[in-house]
Amino acid sequence: MTIHRITRTWTPPADRVAHFREAGFWRDASVAGSLLRAADRFGERPVVRDGETTLTFSSLADQAMRVAAWLRGHGLQAGEAVLFQLPNWHEAAVIFHGIQLAGGVVVPVTPILRRREVGFLLGQTQARFAFVSQRFRSYDYRDLYHELSQETGLEHVVWVRAADPADATGLAQVLDTPQPEREEVETWGGRGDDVALVIYTSGTTSDPKGAIHTHDGVLASTRMVGEFFGLNENDVLFCPTPVTHITGISMTFLFPVAYGCPVTIQAVWSPEEAFDLIRRDRTTFMIFATPFLKALTEIAVARGVDLDHIRTIACGGADVPEALARQATARLGEVVRMYGATEAPNVSCGSPWDPTDKQWGTEGRWLFPTQGRVVDPETGEDLPSGTVGEAWWQAPQMLAGYLDRALNHSNFTQDGYFRTGDLVVVDDEGYVTFSGRLKDIINRGGEKISAKEIEDLIVVLPQVDEVAVTPMSDDALGERVCAWVIPRSEAQLTLAEVTEHLLTYGLAKQKLPERLEIAADFPRTPSGKVRKQELRGRVDATLLRQAT
Repeated sequence: MTIHRITRTWTPPADRVAHFREAGFWRDASVAGSLLRAADRFGERPVVRDGETTLTFSSLADQAMRVAAWLRGHGLQAGEAVLFQLPNWHEAAVIFHGIQLAGGVVVPVTPILRRREVGFLLGQTQARFAFVSQRFRSYDYRDLYHELSQETGLEHVVWVRAADPADATGLAQVLDTPQPEREEVETWGGRGDDVALVIYTSGTTSDPKGAIHTHDGVLASTRMVGEFFGLNENDVLFCPTPVTHITGISMTFLFPVAYGCPVTIQAVWSPEEAFDLIRRDRTTFMIFATPFLKALTEIAVARGVDLDHIRTIACGGADVPEALARQATARLGEVVRMYGATEAPNVSCGSPWDPTDKQWGTEGRWLFPTQGRVVDPETGEDLPSGTVGEAWWQAPQMLAGYLDRALNHSNFTQDGYFRTGDLVVVDDEGYVTFSGRLKDIINRGGEKISAKEIEDLIVVLPQVDEVAVTPMSDDALGERVCAWVIPRSEAQLTLAEVTEHLLTYGLAKQKLPERLEIAADFPRTPSGKVRKQELRGRVDATLLRQAT
């Protein structure tokens, strides 16, 4: 049996590595160590709440140690990938930390993904272990994982909230594993330069990209945000963002054990319920996307209630209109904008002490110690302030390469900068404003969707001669998916037919186009490339006319 150990595939230049270590940004620490220290310090205080259960720091550590012992007892080796596909349930925290304690590499998978995407992830990571919700909402995962077990190297599937509590493959049985000695557990986990996470993000290629994060990088990110916002044990967090996203991971798994602050998570987004939970818990700090802010603000206005216990709300993933930010700040708490990516979370952030036009109209300044550049994407030359260009980052919280090493060459510069594909402008005072993307990505409520992946599947339809997939603006989600098709001769095609075709590939429903536009031709550049921005402008103009 071959064991696949995941290691970093890219390392910054030697002078940057030395700087990160000497300056204390990389401390050769471990995520597992953060949990054990928090359990010692905070004991029976609550750490994670969901709709049914509250875990204390002690119970989280106890259950995570049992998961770690079960994994090691079933042959998990240090550096092996362990997949989990779970909603925002308290068990996700147990499993995340159990994998860390066992020395494994966490591979979080969003619950909406299906056979095509999950199969790719299992194949690339060569994971032998998976923790999966047996059923979530109306979907039963058992057939999916039975098929994947036949097609990949997956050997062990543990069902979370199994229908039969006595199921030998259920998490309840795993938690019956005798608790190991702490001294033994402390020898299992990774640290420092070892890989802690592989988080997948959609790119301009049709396949998702596995971003590698080390313990040093993950903990640097945690400290940067915590120190910037002054998080401490008196804070209370609320997180509706999926725990399989980088923000959900930070808010649910990392900040609580680093700072002793409890978090309440929500498995299925319900604005009314969320508002009541925030009010009940007297939440002080949140990070989430604009649609969450909009919904909560509307409820506060409708009820005539101010939540004066909220200290700060950091918003990212989509623009925050000034009118919304002003209303939310009056009713909820200080709103600032944050900018980052799966590859490098929290690279810039606004402050409640910024002037309001900067606080709400920009993504703030580069978050120390991030070094950001704005360059000409063709030449790599730095551009003057006030000029739109591509953002390049260099920071200790950055990814340690992609699982697919071939992606590293085009995404990193020789002097250690990450080419983001994002267009930004930085003004004379250092405030960053996001201006668009070079990447062919659709951001649907924080879910990053590859246009090319959908195009590659639609183009095989016999009625289709050419296809382009673009975003279209949406007040609630920021962007939705629009498919543009040039049909073959006189062929007819409907959105329902496109949807039915895509579902046969096991595509996640959130990726399905929500509008179909039939065109005789596409606007093109002199080299023949489709001008997708022009197509987006057309559909946005149509939507605006229909709305008025």
